Amino acid sequence: MLSPLACARSIAQGGRGCNRLASCATTLENLISVGVVGDAATSWVWSDGDDDQMRLICPNCDAEYLVDDAAIPDTGRDVQCSNCGHAWFQLRPEVEAMLAQEEALFGTVDAEPAPAAVAPAPVPPAPVAPAPPTPVPTPVPTVETVSEPVRRNLDESILAVLREEAEREAAARRAEAPPMEAQVDMGLPEPEPAPAAGLLDGTARRLARLKGLDPDARPVPPPKPGSRRELLPDIEEINSSLKPAQRPAPDPDDGDDLHANGSSGFRSGFLVMLILAAGLVAAYVMAPKIAQQFPAAEGAMTAYVAQVDAARLWLDGVLRGLTEQLQSVTGQSPAP
Repeated sequence: MLSPLACARSIAQGGRGCNRLASCATTLENLISVGVVGDAATSWVWSDGDDDQMRLICPNCDAEYLVDDAAIPDTGRDVQCSNCGHAWFQLRPEVEAMLAQEEALFGTVDAEPAPAAVAPAPVPPAPVAPAPPTPVPTPVPTVETVSEPVRRNLDESILAVLREEAEREAAARRAEAPPMEAQVDMGLPEPEPAPAAGLLDGTARRLARLKGLDPDARPVPPPKPGSRRELLPDIEEINSSLKPAQRPAPDPDDGDDLHANGSSGFRSGFLVMLILAAGLVAAYVMAPKIAQQFPAAEGAMTAYVAQVDAARLWLDGVLRGLTEQLQSVTGQSPAP
Protein backbone atom coordinates (compact mmCIF):
# COMPACT_ATOMS: atom_id res chain seq x y z
CA MET A 1 0.00 0.00 0.00
CA LEU A 2 1.38 3.37 -1.01
CA SER A 3 1.57 6.34 1.35
CA PRO A 4 -1.07 9.07 0.97
CA LEU A 5 1.64 11.54 -0.10
CA ALA A 6 2.81 9.29 -2.90
CA CYS A 7 -0.75 8.66 -4.03
CA ALA A 8 -1.53 12.37 -4.06
CA ARG A 9 1.59 13.21 -6.05
CA SER A 10 0.87 10.45 -8.55
CA ILE A 11 -2.66 11.66 -9.10
CA ALA A 12 -1.54 15.32 -9.35
CA GLN A 13 1.06 14.46 -11.99
CA GLY A 14 -1.53 12.57 -14.03
CA GLY A 15 0.14 9.23 -13.56
CA ARG A 16 3.44 10.28 -15.11
CA GLY A 17 6.19 7.83 -14.23
CA CYS A 18 3.78 5.64 -12.27
CA ASN A 19 2.17 2.40 -13.54
CA ARG A 20 -0.11 2.14 -10.48
CA LEU A 21 -2.34 5.16 -11.03
CA ALA A 22 -5.55 3.23 -10.50
CA SER A 23 -4.22 1.77 -7.28
CA CYS A 24 -3.24 5.25 -5.97
CA ALA A 25 -6.64 6.70 -6.79
CA THR A 26 -8.37 3.81 -5.08
CA THR A 27 -6.18 4.18 -2.00
CA LEU A 28 -6.84 7.92 -1.76
CA GLU A 29 -10.60 7.42 -2.10
CA ASN A 30 -10.53 4.79 0.65
CA LEU A 31 -8.64 7.12 2.96
CA ILE A 32 -11.14 9.90 2.32
CA SER A 33 -14.10 7.58 2.85
CA VAL A 34 -12.86 6.30 6.21
CA GLY A 35 -12.09 9.84 7.37
CA VAL A 36 -8.31 9.44 7.64
CA VAL A 37 -7.73 12.08 4.98
CA GLY A 38 -10.33 14.84 4.81
CA ASP A 39 -11.29 17.23 2.06
CA ALA A 40 -8.54 19.57 3.27
CA ALA A 41 -6.00 17.07 1.99
CA THR A 42 -7.19 17.80 -1.52
CA SER A 43 -6.76 21.55 -1.06
CA TRP A 44 -3.20 21.34 -2.28
CA VAL A 45 -1.47 19.58 -5.16
CA TRP A 46 1.96 19.89 -6.53
CA SER A 47 2.39 21.88 -9.68
CA ASP A 48 3.04 20.04 -12.90
CA GLY A 49 6.18 21.74 -13.97
CA ASP A 50 8.14 22.97 -10.93
CA ASP A 51 8.68 21.07 -7.67
CA ASP A 52 9.34 24.37 -5.81
CA GLN A 53 5.73 25.47 -6.30
CA MET A 54 2.55 24.06 -4.95
CA ARG A 55 -1.02 24.52 -6.05
CA LEU A 56 -3.62 25.39 -3.44
CA ILE A 57 -7.27 24.54 -4.11
CA CYS A 58 -9.99 26.28 -2.15
CA PRO A 59 -12.19 23.65 -0.47
CA ASN A 60 -15.21 25.97 -0.85
CA CYS A 61 -15.15 27.18 -4.49
CA ASP A 62 -12.35 24.94 -5.95
CA ALA A 63 -10.31 27.96 -6.99
CA GLU A 64 -6.66 27.08 -7.70
CA TYR A 65 -3.61 29.12 -6.68
CA LEU A 66 0.12 28.55 -7.39
CA VAL A 67 2.26 29.58 -4.45
CA ASP A 68 5.92 29.19 -3.61
CA ASP A 69 6.81 26.12 -1.58
CA ALA A 70 8.54 28.34 1.04
CA ALA A 71 5.33 30.35 1.58
CA ILE A 72 3.93 27.54 3.74
CA PRO A 73 6.20 26.93 6.78
CA ASP A 74 6.54 23.58 8.50
CA THR A 75 4.11 24.65 11.24
CA GLY A 76 1.49 25.75 8.68
CA ARG A 77 -0.31 29.05 8.27
CA ASP A 78 -3.74 30.59 7.70
CA VAL A 79 -4.71 31.20 4.06
CA GLN A 80 -7.81 32.82 2.55
CA CYS A 81 -9.42 32.47 -0.86
CA SER A 82 -9.60 35.77 -2.70
CA ASN A 83 -12.55 34.49 -4.75
CA CYS A 84 -15.05 33.52 -2.06
CA GLY A 85 -13.28 34.79 1.08
CA HIS A 86 -13.12 31.32 2.71
CA ALA A 87 -10.17 30.93 5.13
CA TRP A 88 -8.54 27.74 6.36
CA PHE A 89 -5.34 26.57 8.05
CA GLN A 90 -2.92 25.13 5.47
CA LEU A 91 -0.13 22.68 6.42
CA ARG A 92 2.71 21.48 4.27
CA PRO A 93 2.01 18.34 2.22
CA GLU A 94 4.60 16.28 4.10
CA VAL A 95 3.12 17.24 7.49
CA GLU A 96 -0.42 16.41 6.36
CA ALA A 97 0.66 13.05 4.98
CA MET A 98 2.52 12.20 8.18
CA LEU A 99 -0.48 13.15 10.31
CA ALA A 100 -2.74 11.03 8.09
CA GLN A 101 -0.43 8.01 8.50
CA GLU A 102 -0.38 8.44 12.29
CA GLU A 103 -4.15 8.69 12.44
CA ALA A 104 -4.53 5.59 10.24
CA LEU A 105 -2.00 3.62 12.30
CA PHE A 106 -3.19 4.51 15.78
CA GLY A 107 -6.82 4.54 14.74
CA THR A 108 -6.75 0.85 13.67
CA VAL A 109 -4.81 -0.23 16.78
CA ASP A 110 -7.02 1.63 19.22
CA ALA A 111 -10.22 0.54 17.50
CA GLU A 112 -11.86 -1.88 19.89
CA PRO A 113 -15.45 -2.97 20.16
CA ALA A 114 -17.42 -0.73 22.41
CA PRO A 115 -18.17 -2.40 25.73
CA ALA A 116 -21.69 -3.54 26.27
CA ALA A 117 -23.84 -1.17 28.12
CA VAL A 118 -23.91 -2.07 31.76
CA ALA A 119 -27.37 -2.27 33.12
CA PRO A 120 -27.86 0.11 35.99
CA ALA A 121 -28.18 -1.46 39.41
CA PRO A 122 -31.72 -1.64 40.64
CA VAL A 123 -32.59 1.24 42.87
CA PRO A 124 -33.94 0.03 46.20
CA PRO A 125 -37.39 1.39 47.00
CA ALA A 126 -37.43 4.39 49.24
CA PRO A 127 -38.46 3.60 52.80
CA VAL A 128 -41.97 4.65 53.55
CA ALA A 129 -42.11 7.01 56.50
CA PRO A 130 -44.60 5.97 59.15
CA ALA A 131 -47.70 8.07 59.35
CA PRO A 132 -47.66 10.55 62.23
CA PRO A 133 -49.89 9.56 65.11
CA THR A 134 -53.22 11.24 65.24
CA PRO A 135 -53.16 13.87 68.00
CA VAL A 136 -55.58 13.16 70.76
CA PRO A 137 -57.45 16.31 71.80
CA THR A 138 -56.81 17.18 75.41
CA PRO A 139 -59.89 18.00 77.42
CA VAL A 140 -60.22 21.68 78.22
CA PRO A 141 -60.88 22.19 81.92
CA THR A 142 -64.02 24.09 82.52
CA VAL A 143 -63.65 27.19 84.65
CA GLU A 144 -66.25 27.40 87.29
CA THR A 145 -67.47 30.88 88.03
CA VAL A 146 -67.05 31.68 91.68
CA SER A 147 -69.71 33.87 93.08
CA GLU A 148 -68.61 36.94 94.99
CA PRO A 149 -68.74 36.62 98.77
CA VAL A 150 -71.60 38.33 100.44
CA ARG A 151 -70.51 41.61 102.00
CA ARG A 152 -71.01 41.70 105.71
CA ASN A 153 -72.09 44.85 107.51
CA LEU A 154 -69.54 46.11 110.07
CA ASP A 155 -70.48 46.94 113.58
CA GLU A 156 -70.94 50.59 114.49
CA SER A 157 -68.17 50.43 117.12
CA ILE A 158 -65.68 49.20 114.55
CA LEU A 159 -66.70 51.97 112.16
CA ALA A 160 -66.20 54.55 114.90
CA VAL A 161 -62.70 53.24 115.63
CA LEU A 162 -61.84 53.39 111.94
CA ARG A 163 -63.10 56.96 111.68
CA GLU A 164 -61.01 58.01 114.67
CA GLU A 165 -57.91 56.42 113.13
CA ALA A 166 -58.55 58.22 109.86
CA GLU A 167 -59.00 61.57 111.60
CA ARG A 168 -55.83 61.03 113.64
CA GLU A 169 -53.79 60.26 110.51
CA ALA A 170 -55.21 63.33 108.75
CA ALA A 171 -54.29 65.54 111.71
CA ALA A 172 -50.76 64.09 111.77
CA ARG A 173 -50.36 64.83 108.05
CA ARG A 174 -51.57 68.40 108.53
CA ALA A 175 -49.08 68.87 111.40
CA GLU A 176 -46.20 67.53 109.29
CA ALA A 177 -47.10 69.73 106.32
CA PRO A 178 -44.87 72.84 105.92
CA PRO A 179 -46.42 76.13 107.01
CA MET A 180 -47.89 78.28 104.31
CA GLU A 181 -45.84 81.26 103.22
CA ALA A 182 -47.33 84.66 104.02
CA GLN A 183 -47.96 86.77 100.97
CA VAL A 184 -46.17 90.10 100.84
CA ASP A 185 -48.33 93.18 100.84
CA MET A 186 -49.12 93.99 97.20
CA GLY A 187 -50.34 97.51 97.95
CA LEU A 188 -53.98 96.69 97.27
CA PRO A 189 -56.64 98.76 99.02
CA GLU A 190 -58.02 97.19 102.15
CA PRO A 191 -61.61 96.07 101.99
CA GLU A 192 -64.05 98.10 103.97
CA PRO A 193 -64.96 96.37 107.22
CA ALA A 194 -68.48 95.12 107.54
CA PRO A 195 -70.73 96.99 109.93
CA ALA A 196 -70.23 95.97 113.51
CA ALA A 197 -73.96 95.47 113.96
CA GLY A 198 -73.88 92.65 111.47
CA LEU A 199 -70.92 90.97 113.17
CA LEU A 200 -71.93 91.14 116.81
CA ASP A 201 -75.06 89.60 118.04
CA GLY A 202 -76.96 90.62 121.11
CA THR A 203 -74.92 88.46 123.49
CA ALA A 204 -71.65 89.84 122.17
CA ARG A 205 -72.91 93.37 122.62
CA ARG A 206 -73.83 92.72 126.26
CA LEU A 207 -70.44 91.16 126.93
CA ALA A 208 -68.73 94.16 125.35
CA ARG A 209 -70.70 96.55 127.58
CA LEU A 210 -69.84 94.54 130.69
CA LYS A 211 -66.15 94.74 129.75
CA GLY A 212 -66.41 98.46 129.19
CA LEU A 213 -65.90 98.26 125.44
CA ASP A 214 -67.82 100.03 122.75
CA PRO A 215 -69.65 97.37 120.73
CA ASP A 216 -70.01 99.76 117.78
CA ALA A 217 -66.29 100.46 117.54
CA ARG A 218 -64.54 99.13 114.45
CA PRO A 219 -61.89 96.50 114.98
CA VAL A 220 -58.36 97.78 114.88
CA PRO A 221 -56.61 96.50 111.74
CA PRO A 222 -53.40 94.56 112.33
CA PRO A 223 -50.18 96.44 111.68
CA LYS A 224 -48.84 96.23 108.16
CA PRO A 225 -45.75 94.12 107.71
CA GLY A 226 -42.71 96.24 107.05
CA SER A 227 -41.25 96.26 103.56
CA ARG A 228 -37.90 94.70 102.80
CA ARG A 229 -36.28 98.08 102.34
CA GLU A 230 -37.28 99.12 105.87
CA LEU A 231 -35.94 95.85 107.29
CA LEU A 232 -32.45 96.43 105.80
CA PRO A 233 -29.95 98.53 107.82
CA ASP A 234 -28.98 102.01 106.72
CA ILE A 235 -25.95 102.11 104.43
CA GLU A 236 -24.66 105.28 106.09
CA GLU A 237 -24.55 103.55 109.47
CA ILE A 238 -22.59 100.67 107.97
CA ASN A 239 -20.05 103.03 106.41
CA SER A 240 -19.59 104.92 109.69
CA SER A 241 -18.98 101.67 111.59
CA LEU A 242 -16.29 100.46 109.18
CA LYS A 243 -12.66 100.48 110.31
CA PRO A 244 -10.13 102.80 108.66
CA ALA A 245 -8.52 99.82 106.92
CA GLN A 246 -11.90 98.84 105.48
CA ARG A 247 -12.81 102.28 104.19
CA PRO A 248 -13.06 102.66 100.46
CA ALA A 249 -10.07 103.83 98.44
CA PRO A 250 -9.83 107.58 97.82
CA ASP A 251 -11.25 108.99 94.68
CA PRO A 252 -8.69 109.59 91.83
CA ASP A 253 -9.90 113.18 91.58
CA ASP A 254 -9.00 113.71 95.24
CA GLY A 255 -5.49 112.39 94.50
CA ASP A 256 -5.08 114.92 91.74
CA ASP A 257 -6.07 117.69 94.14
CA LEU A 258 -3.55 116.47 96.74
CA HIS A 259 -0.81 116.33 94.11
CA ALA A 260 -1.61 119.87 93.03
CA ASN A 261 -1.52 121.09 96.64
CA GLY A 262 1.86 119.41 97.24
CA SER A 263 3.34 120.91 94.09
CA SER A 264 2.22 124.40 95.04
CA GLY A 265 3.72 124.00 98.58
CA PHE A 266 7.08 122.86 97.17
CA ARG A 267 7.14 125.81 94.79
CA SER A 268 6.36 128.26 97.58
CA GLY A 269 9.10 126.86 99.84
CA PHE A 270 11.66 126.96 97.04
CA LEU A 271 10.87 130.63 96.34
CA VAL A 272 11.20 131.48 100.05
CA MET A 273 14.65 129.86 100.18
CA LEU A 274 15.77 131.75 97.10
CA ILE A 275 14.61 135.07 98.59
CA LEU A 276 16.36 134.31 101.91
CA ALA A 277 19.63 133.41 100.16
CA ALA A 278 19.45 136.58 98.06
CA GLY A 279 18.92 138.65 101.23
CA LEU A 280 21.96 137.05 102.97
CA VAL A 281 24.16 137.68 99.94
CA ALA A 282 22.94 141.29 99.72
CA ALA A 283 23.66 141.80 103.44
CA TYR A 284 27.21 140.37 103.02
CA VAL A 285 27.95 142.57 100.01
CA MET A 286 26.40 145.75 101.46
CA ALA A 287 27.70 145.26 105.05
CA PRO A 288 29.94 148.45 105.04
CA LYS A 289 27.11 150.67 103.83
CA ILE A 290 24.70 149.19 106.35
CA ALA A 291 27.24 149.79 109.17
CA GLN A 292 27.66 153.43 108.07
CA GLN A 293 23.93 154.08 107.90
CA PHE A 294 23.14 152.12 111.08
CA PRO A 295 26.05 152.46 113.52
CA ALA A 296 24.27 150.28 116.08
CA ALA A 297 24.38 147.31 113.67
CA GLU A 298 28.11 147.65 113.00
CA GLY A 299 29.11 144.87 115.44
CA ALA A 300 26.52 142.42 114.12
CA MET A 301 27.47 143.09 110.51
CA THR A 302 31.19 142.66 111.29
CA ALA A 303 30.54 139.27 112.96
CA TYR A 304 28.31 138.19 110.05
CA VAL A 305 31.00 139.09 107.48
CA ALA A 306 33.63 137.20 109.51
CA GLN A 307 31.38 134.07 109.61
CA VAL A 308 30.76 134.23 105.88
CA ASP A 309 34.49 134.61 105.18
CA ALA A 310 35.28 131.61 107.39
CA ALA A 311 32.65 129.56 105.51
CA ARG A 312 34.13 130.63 102.20
CA LEU A 313 37.64 129.62 103.29
CA TRP A 314 36.35 126.22 104.50
CA LEU A 315 34.51 125.63 101.25
CA ASP A 316 37.60 126.67 99.27
CA GLY A 317 39.74 124.18 101.21
CA VAL A 318 37.26 121.36 100.62
CA LEU A 319 37.10 122.06 96.90
CA ARG A 320 40.91 122.22 96.63
CA GLY A 321 41.23 118.86 98.40
CA LEU A 322 38.71 117.25 96.06
CA THR A 323 40.47 118.73 93.05
CA GLU A 324 43.86 117.36 94.16
CA GLN A 325 42.37 113.90 94.72
CA LEU A 326 40.81 113.89 91.29
CA GLN A 327 44.06 115.02 89.67
CA SER A 328 46.03 112.32 91.50
CA VAL A 329 43.59 109.68 90.31
CA THR A 330 43.66 110.88 86.71
CA GLY A 331 47.48 111.42 86.77
CA GLN A 332 47.44 115.08 85.83
CA SER A 333 49.80 117.58 87.40
CA PRO A 334 48.16 120.19 89.67
CA ALA A 335 47.65 123.63 88.24
CA PRO A 336 49.98 126.41 89.62
